Amino acid sequence: MLCCLPLSLQAQVQLESAMKDAASAPIYDDIPVAPNGFVFEKPVTNNEIKYQSKEKFKRTIYVDAEKGKDKNNGLSEGKAIKSLAKLAKMNPTFGDQILLKGKQTHQGTIELINLNKAGKSKKKIHIGSYGSGKATIDFKGYPAGIWVQNTSNVIITDLKMTGDGGPDKNTLMIRKNEKNGQQRYAIRIQSDNTHPNSLMENFLIYNVDIFDVFLLNDAEQSRACRQWNMNDNAGWGWGIFGQVLKKGQGISNVAVQHVTVSNVSQMGLRFKGAGKIDGSAPRNVSDVRIEHCTVYQSGGPGMQFNRCNDSHLKYSRITESGNRNDKRKWGRGSGMWTWGLQNFLFEYNTFEGAQGIADCCGAHIDFNCKNVVIQKCLSRYNAGGFIEVLGLNYNCSYRYNVSINDGWRNLKDPAQKFWGKVGTPGCIVTVNGHNHDKQYKGPYQTYIYNNTIINTIEGNKPYQNPNVFNISTSNEGLVMMNNILWMEEKANNGWSMHRWKDGAAYDAAFDFKVSDGPRKNGKISKGMGQSYPATVRRMNEAELAKMELIMRGNLYRLYNENGTDKYSKVSNALAEGYWDENAHGGSPEFVNENGSEAADFVPQNKVLISSGEAIPKLKSDKTSYGIYFDGLEMKTDFFGNPIKGNIIGAIVPNAKIRDWTKVYEQNDQVDDKKMSK
Repeated sequence: MLCCLPLSLQAQVQLESAMKDAASAPIYDDIPVAPNGFVFEKPVTNNEIKYQSKEKFKRTIYVDAEKGKDKNNGLSEGKAIKSLAKLAKMNPTFGDQILLKGKQTHQGTIELINLNKAGKSKKKIHIGSYGSGKATIDFKGYPAGIWVQNTSNVIITDLKMTGDGGPDKNTLMIRKNEKNGQQRYAIRIQSDNTHPNSLMENFLIYNVDIFDVFLLNDAEQSRACRQWNMNDNAGWGWGIFGQVLKKGQGISNVAVQHVTVSNVSQMGLRFKGAGKIDGSAPRNVSDVRIEHCTVYQSGGPGMQFNRCNDSHLKYSRITESGNRNDKRKWGRGSGMWTWGLQNFLFEYNTFEGAQGIADCCGAHIDFNCKNVVIQKCLSRYNAGGFIEVLGLNYNCSYRYNVSINDGWRNLKDPAQKFWGKVGTPGCIVTVNGHNHDKQYKGPYQTYIYNNTIINTIEGNKPYQNPNVFNISTSNEGLVMMNNILWMEEKANNGWSMHRWKDGAAYDAAFDFKVSDGPRKNGKISKGMGQSYPATVRRMNEAELAKMELIMRGNLYRLYNENGTDKYSKVSNALAEGYWDENAHGGSPEFVNENGSEAADFVPQNKVLISSGEAIPKLKSDKTSYGIYFDGLEMKTDFFGNPIKGNIIGAIVPNAKIRDWTKVYEQNDQVDDKKMSK
């Protein structure tokens, strides 16, 4: 029987083993409901053929599932073939266009495998629709709707795609001895060692709707996450997954636009390299541009990027990731999370309603990243939190974002029994050195500034937000400035681990204390990295200087007007040990502090909001830029209004509310120019 571990040091450091024990514990079937009675919008899709190809194709193959005949040659609408099985026998290759009759369902799969040649081809392959609307590919019983392997120059447009299980209750794949039958994907892009020319370049996926993708036909018991790791091999349904396997040479130049993914058992979009995490190109993914996309109710994270460099995600929305309204879903996941990235920008996105027992922030920066920037994004009602920057990250930033009642997951809250017995509390802000080792390392040179962070009692009802705000003492260089911390209850700093190993401190701590030596008669613990319990002392000046925490100029709802120094002025707002060199009190005079839209948090107190400070470059920061994308100084606020001087928060006072849809429209062009290179 699983013991109910307290959310403390013991629960945290033994979380992985607790997850294993939890495998035999019952899963609550209750589906989490967002705080504040907030109902998320369902995505709106279209049935239009929008893409107009500029390519000249050697042949166009027409597929008509209703009136076509497989004895036809398929080279005209009047001579259309009937099935995707016949299409496969026609060996589609570079220079081919495959058009499926719209408003029809086409059963089967389209596979483009090992077509690359030694010399790069300029000819393209286009898969799309013709007629009066989008065609639907139903790949039920197949590994993928479209499987592209070691093949470049592919354009996929104007389709609907679904693959809900196998052909019958006891069968997952139609083809016998299916070698790729462990997962199901709408679109699979795979670079691997089965072909000598495995570098895959030049992809456009445009105006595609993906829905209801599951490997399994049913599940008697909920598969909602009870384990710590990703459990990639358990068998899932995915939206779009680009991956470099084994000794594949890499994937580059991918544009994904106007794609909607809804109701899949794992992730909506994922790109994963296999090379080094130093930004070098071999075997990694690079130059991925995702724009105007939506992921809705994915069972896992909405999007995930791993060893994916020089890329961006813009103008997109991820809603209710980690969803578990189907027992076949994983039931855990941040809206978006990163691992091992270099130079990746996230801008003008909405991350909302993430669910699950751990992580599940709107967007979080996991290990081993450099130059990852999240800016001008809306984050709201994500159970796991708003800001999460973990260990071994360099020059990462959250700036000019709006967070509304994030971090509400609280296993001690009687109203949140749906999480079960094992998990971690949500964190409004956590900047810590968590990595594969128990001891925290970094992060390094982190910049968090000009965010508007809202956390009110009314906005969290019927739940009790644990109000966790923590900064680990492993940080080396952190700017925390010009943020509005409009938190109605005093923040908690969570648990701290103080251990001793190999003659040195072995800590994972948020309490501004450090291990001083092994505790007398303490016993080694395998579960804590072969370390010993330690005695503890306050950090000294040299240790604080190494931490280089610049925390100043933030605005606090719980500002202590009777405070006399940098500690006491924020004693009502932050946990013991935290400070602010120039804390601000007073009201921003929001339009509606209990609202759920960014527009509700336009400040009207011009004098107060205009008292921000210039963001300094950290002394430990050896880069020339501080932040890779446009440096430290921002020219426009969350809504795109010009910034005059230095402000506090993400929005200029009395800001003109610029509807993001207009920003989207202004930047909405088919991203196919690089396809011709």
